[in-house]
Amino acid sequence: MNKLIVLAFNEEQGIQKTIENLIDDFDEIIVVNDKSTDNTLSILQNLTSEYENIKIISNKKNMGPGKSMEIGMKAALETPFRFVVKVDGDNQFDTNDIKDLIDLAAENKSDFIKCDRFWVGGVEGEIPKIRYFGNSFASLLIKMVTGNWRLNDPLNGLFLFSYEISKLFRIPKFFNRYGYPFFINAYISKLGIESEFNLHQYKNKITYGSESSKLNPITVFLKLILFSLSHFFSTIKTKLKYSSHQLSALIDIFALLAFLFSIFSLSMTLATRFFGYEGNQGAWSLLFVILFITFFVLIFQTQKILRKVNDRYFTYLN
Repeated sequence: MNKLIVLAFNEEQGIQKTIENLIDDFDEIIVVNDKSTDNTLSILQNLTSEYENIKIISNKKNMGPGKSMEIGMKAALETPFRFVVKVDGDNQFDTNDIKDLIDLAAENKSDFIKCDRFWVGGVEGEIPKIRYFGNSFASLLIKMVTGNWRLNDPLNGLFLFSYEISKLFRIPKFFNRYGYPFFINAYISKLGIESEFNLHQYKNKITYGSESSKLNPITVFLKLILFSLSHFFSTIKTKLKYSSHQLSALIDIFALLAFLFSIFSLSMTLATRFFGYEGNQGAWSLLFVILFITFFVLIFQTQKILRKVNDRYFTYLN
């Protein structure tokens, strides 16, 4: 049995096509209506009278896509399944891609498939300009915090999960609204350290219309920065539990110490140069340079170790 989770908030323009294009490909379609104020709910109710495999969950208040995703996953887990795919109700994802995910997951015994739309031919139409910058920044962050430099487009909302990995699924309140795909990618990448999961990436297509981005770039920027720092410490704690990753964790700790002491050395350099603090400015400057270089060397080493781990369980499907 395969299931589909559809997130819908004011999707009257695309929700019917999204569902009808996939109605015969999934045993159950779970639609989470996030307190839409347009005709989305009415369209969904008409579809349920025509198709028996649609289940509607209507949030009592607008809770955000992250929370809606969690609600949809909880509903999906009420009965066992093989795979569950999550899409948005705006009909922007290519129907053939969604169907391919199921076939490829079965063929490759995938536990998780994330998608990447930023390749030649991946984006059709005019994408909001802010998303190019946002995804570039998010891609750099996700690579740094996971050590997986092949992981792209961490804000893409098209996913496939196996039943086994879905049981470990969670989204913190911090990501109830925006940025939850970033969390999913980081969280499941960390699960790859703890368990033998098959994680894959698929190049998908997406079609944009004339809509503008609803994201607040400053909010998302700060949220991803804060989470990345938290995830860095959380990953160190996870790596310390396993002998095969303890060396990487220790290198992370030494890198962190080198960075903190380099900042202290820089502050002492500035204090002696501009604020009359007594001390050897040259010595503090040299110490800063040495520690800062040490920080980057250590980070490079731990990234190298993580890349070897990622190469074992993370691959492209197309």
